[in-house]
Amino acid sequence: MTIQDTTSAHGPVPKLPWRKTPLIESRALSVLLGCQVYMKMEMFQPSGSFKSRGIGNHCLRAVEACPAGSPPVHFYASSGGNAGLAAVMAARSLGQKCTVVVPEATKEFMREKLRLAGGEVFTYGKSWVECDQECRRLLALDPDGVYCPPFDDPAIWEGHSYLMDEIYDEIGRPDAVVTAVGGGGLLIGIMEGLDRYQDGYDVPVLAMETLGADSLHQSLKEDQLVALPAITSIATSLGARQVAKKAFEVARRPNVRSGVVTDAQAASACVRLLDDERIAIEISCGAAMAAIYSGALKKSFRLTSESKVVVIVCGGNSINLATLEEYREVYHKPLVAEETV
Repeated sequence: MTIQDTTSAHGPVPKLPWRKTPLIESRALSVLLGCQVYMKMEMFQPSGSFKSRGIGNHCLRAVEACPAGSPPVHFYASSGGNAGLAAVMAARSLGQKCTVVVPEATKEFMREKLRLAGGEVFTYGKSWVECDQECRRLLALDPDGVYCPPFDDPAIWEGHSYLMDEIYDEIGRPDAVVTAVGGGGLLIGIMEGLDRYQDGYDVPVLAMETLGADSLHQSLKEDQLVALPAITSIATSLGARQVAKKAFEVARRPNVRSGVVTDAQAASACVRLLDDERIAIEISCGAAMAAIYSGALKKSFRLTSESKVVVIVCGGNSINLATLEEYREVYHKPLVAEETV
């Protein structure tokens, strides 16, 4: 499913805020797992992560909904990472403005990325909750403002779901899908995409988190939504204290499994992928890759040599050579899978 020939009150939209990404078979991972392992390269989205799909779709829908002759939309996002950059990139591609409020802990190189992409950047608060409150305060002062949520919105889930159409177009029905989970927007999109092919209760899905950012895993263990008291994982892109209600609902399906790895396991997976495939990913994406390197995927599902496994290389911008060198020195040790539920 794709969206084409898009127009808005401001005229034709020249291009979508996201793009089709490559689906690449990894020989190294295939040999390791004993089946066909494909990487869905969401790191090649305009913003560097899968967030371009969901947030791009949200922004596109907002522009489309503008009455004829209305002024340009001004988007407001609260994120110190991938969601904020996706909002800025989507707004720019649609000819609109975007303001991003980031928490104080956001690294300067990430703030500079937001500015270079064309965003107006404000710093406020020690946590996302505080900076989101400031974002909403600024939004209330702007009659042309539109809030851009990071993950909990139907338009965002719809945008993420399109990656499943691309997968089905290339290899048909996958035998398993592996994804990292933060707030749960990507997981919801994957399940919605599978539902379009009547596979939403059949294709195995492994949802991976890091210890200390495992709000979905804890919710499934307690059989109710759980809000973590704090995020203690260094995988800050997975740092939603509570997942979206819809994510909890789809994760309770019988074909979905939840897995948890440590920061060290996720970081080590980043190093191993760099060595195996010359691909640099941030630690949040490393949580998904650790499912393969640690053996968690083999423990969760029965796979044969003919099985087609797709791991979502969700991308991310919080990675550079210095960080990978730190991961190699501090964390790169043999991986052991945590128990899955």
